Amino acid sequence: MRITRDILLTQARENAAKLAAKDRGIICIYLCGSLLQEEPLLGGVTDIDLVCIHDRPVQKEREVIRLGADVSLDLAHYEKEAYEPARKLRTDAWIGGGFETVPLVLFDALRWYDFTRAAATAQFWRAENVAARARSFLVPARKTWSDLQDEVIPQGIKRVTAYLRALRDTANGVIVLSGTPQPIRRLVSELPSRSLQAGLLDFTGEFISLFTSSEVSDEKFSAWLSAYAAIFEEAKEINNFPADLQPFRRAYYEKAISSIYPEHPAAALWIMLQTWTKAAAYLPKSGESYKAWQTLCRELEVDTRNLPQRLEGFDALLDCAEEAVDRLTS
Repeated sequence: MRITRDILLTQARENAAKLAAKDRGIICIYLCGSLLQEEPLLGGVTDIDLVCIHDRPVQKEREVIRLGADVSLDLAHYEKEAYEPARKLRTDAWIGGGFETVPLVLFDALRWYDFTRAAATAQFWRAENVAARARSFLVPARKTWSDLQDEVIPQGIKRVTAYLRALRDTANGVIVLSGTPQPIRRLVSELPSRSLQAGLLDFTGEFISLFTSSEVSDEKFSAWLSAYAAIFEEAKEINNFPADLQPFRRAYYEKAISSIYPEHPAAALWIMLQTWTKAAAYLPKSGESYKAWQTLCRELEVDTRNLPQRLEGFDALLDCAEEAVDRLTS
């Protein structure tokens, strides 16, 4: 079946209507994410991102539902208190940033959206608010760097996970200086233009060097991708596997990785490494997928043995980002 933006928008409206009819506690539903763009597909696959606001406690903060082979419904659930007072959202990179991109309102029972968005986006681009959003990423990234340097974080997967999370936060700390933070699939592709806008000419190259190595080749990539696919098979036997990595999401990541790799190998590797590492925390340590993940980390030199050598470059990258933020308010 051919997927178009119009078809996806129709599906978004239909699913929003079903959600509102089913749950009377929902006061607002709005569409955000890639479907707001003219080209929402990546590798022919996408998801429909809906944010549901509730006037009562929520049971699940996130749900991912299969709509078809190449489309899924990604639901975020928030209690309305998370948006109060609305002015605090000016320094919230994810929720406030989502408002700044002008989401499409699909349901609004109490005219809640207009008032909340107006207050949230007023003075959104004042220097002190931009700096606060950037520091919401850079402060925890710096704390993680310090913990890695001091070997506070245990060896193995916890250290790799912390390192990659801190790298992601550092990139988003720069990205939000001129826009909204990016999810895993689009972060590396978006970073060059955003870092240039921040005046950081070498930032993207230095960032990429911190999770890639000389081992990257077409032959290696093909082997990694074959092993990567197996995590979604193993996930079928694991009850508490993350919602965004359920077996039916294989195409969402795999097709994006395959389509991006020929022109942007680092962007493809970033998606693979981030999602595989997240999955590895739930995979059996004796399984083939976990062992293949260990091999990937070793060959990309982000394993426990190689991390100490990475930290000096990571420190310099953080310095650049922190200095860019400091210039905003100096």
